[in-house]
Amino acid sequence: MKGSLRKRGKKWYIIVDIGTDNGKRKQKWINTNCEKKSDAEKVLRDTLLKIDNNIFISPIKLTFTSFITDWLNNVIVNQVEETTWESYELVVTKHLIPYFEKSFKNLALQELKPIHIQKYYEYKSNPESGGLSPNTLRKHHANLKSSLDFAVRMGLLSSNPADRVVLPKKEKYRAKYYTVDQLEKLFEVCVGTPIESAVYIAAHYGLRRGEVLGLKWDAIDFKGKTITIKETRVKFGKKVVTKKPKSESSYRTLPLIRKIEEYLKLLKKKQKKSKLLFGKEYNDGGYICCWDEGTPLKTDYLNHKFKKIIRENNLEEIRFHDLRHSTASYLLKNGMSLKEIQVWLGHSDLNTTANIYAHTDMEMKKQTAKKIDGIFSKDL
Repeated sequence: MKGSLRKRGKKWYIIVDIGTDNGKRKQKWINTNCEKKSDAEKVLRDTLLKIDNNIFISPIKLTFTSFITDWLNNVIVNQVEETTWESYELVVTKHLIPYFEKSFKNLALQELKPIHIQKYYEYKSNPESGGLSPNTLRKHHANLKSSLDFAVRMGLLSSNPADRVVLPKKEKYRAKYYTVDQLEKLFEVCVGTPIESAVYIAAHYGLRRGEVLGLKWDAIDFKGKTITIKETRVKFGKKVVTKKPKSESSYRTLPLIRKIEEYLKLLKKKQKKSKLLFGKEYNDGGYICCWDEGTPLKTDYLNHKFKKIIRENNLEEIRFHDLRHSTASYLLKNGMSLKEIQVWLGHSDLNTTANIYAHTDMEMKKQTAKKIDGIFSKDL
């Protein structure tokens, strides 16, 4: 392929022959965006090489922000669950688009370079302009990379610029957790509150918030003495939706712990009395964690009430999800392997379990110190 350069105004353009039409030669003009001829010559050589190797993509008038908006609303929306799409939308509409429209107005998709993305991470990590954590920015990167991978598949880009950026160093997550004594204190102060059942069951099984709120009585097999985690209730916008667990491993059947079996039998009797009391007004959705009239607890209320109870009783502040970490902690402390904990908690990957829960508390360290001390018989 041969081409030449011609100047229009201040910019140099590449002219290449693309065949004939009714005997007339057809040409294509490609803007180099260069004002210096020497720079334009470099672009010419690079463009002709790409054309010869069949990897050249002709520029089109498509901005990066319009592309990613279209990808969000017409592509990824059909590939992920509603709640997952909501997290994509938050990153794209609240972070990516406002930044790129302000910093690189009308930036064409094909002009997007690694440096543009790098500058975004630098800006968002700055405490004065965002202060987002490295882990949060890595989630932004995953969304951005996914959209640009699609652009490559559709022939809009020859390569993904997100592949060449330097990601912020990932922070190692250190989970908070309660000791057994702290959990027992928590159980005491939750008795009689609307979230009593959610706290008690979640702490024994290490359930996610959505898993314990999604529990129904048909998940309990008193005869076979099992409990099955098969539904989860999560917030989607202003409403709460019920869906399947987040992964195949999250769908799990576990033995019915004796204390939980006894607790559930008493709770079932209590709900039967409430059903008779409220009559037709009773909302019989079959949920275990619910109000007296049967309405299932909402995620926002559970979070709010949980924090309030902790603060009112001067307990160490943790999130509801940290009950799950507490379960893993005391299982680990009592000799369960990481593999056993992975299966119990429903993690799809053992590395997830190891990265989060491979920690020890001071009591465990003291036990280790005693064992080491007992190995050696002589003192100095």
